[in-house]
Amino acid sequence: MMKEYPLVSIIITTCNREMHVLERAIKSAAGQTYENKEIIVVNDWPEYRYRIEKLLEGFSKITFISNEEQSGACVSRNAGLEAAKGEYIALLDDDDEWLPEKLEKQVAAADEGTVLVYCGISAVKDGKELKPDPDRKYPEGEVLGDILGSNFVGGCSVPLIRKDAVYGCGGFDREFRSCQDLDLWIRLAKKGSFRAVRERLVRYSVGEGSITGSLERRMNGWEMILSKYKTEYDEHPLAYREFTSVMVREVAKRGSFGQAVAAWKKHGNTADLLKGTAMKILGIY
Repeated sequence: MMKEYPLVSIIITTCNREMHVLERAIKSAAGQTYENKEIIVVNDWPEYRYRIEKLLEGFSKITFISNEEQSGACVSRNAGLEAAKGEYIALLDDDDEWLPEKLEKQVAAADEGTVLVYCGISAVKDGKELKPDPDRKYPEGEVLGDILGSNFVGGCSVPLIRKDAVYGCGGFDREFRSCQDLDLWIRLAKKGSFRAVRERLVRYSVGEGSITGSLERRMNGWEMILSKYKTEYDEHPLAYREFTSVMVREVAKRGSFGQAVAAWKKHGNTADLLKGTAMKILGIY
């Protein structure tokens, strides 16, 4: 059995964020009902170092790391991992926030062999909560085939992760500018089991200026995933079909018809996407 109250290291990464938004994230971490925690803030916008230091004066016992030059989210998260002392890691992006019981419920759900505990998500845009996905599934246990098919976990603000598992698979791959989270989840799924808390405990910020909102970066990230895990996708053809179908649909939804068609032509035959299915995805059938 795991320790009853293991230390959880909360790593908040921030880059060029307005101070009141960062403060909201920090407050949601500090206000967790789970008490055995440490908070690490990693700044990737050197010009804001002194602003953040001033902000952190209002909080107690927060470790602050500031990169000497802008280095990217993966470098910042890995810096936080190196400083973390906890048995578990919980990452929090600076524009997201947690409900107060998030960590408490995730720690309670973790057990021997669990490398990652995820939870439900509330997507928020312009201060308004978007309608949740009624078809969302919560795979548990050995989930490699599931995570290869789609990122059912969500972004970095969602899971609680065993630190030794993250270290064991090398942390975040700094080559990725998008899909860094999915890349890590795939490697973790090869190391142990996932558990789910089926409550929406994370308020996830949806913004056009984010990496998530950048189609070019997302497409690059998707292609890197397909290339890096070619062997795994060859062993899980249904996951490959699902992943490439989602990729084509997401490109089409963002209004890039030409890119969607190109993605379909590149991956459609191999993914066994029938003409009717593909045309419905693109909305022209």
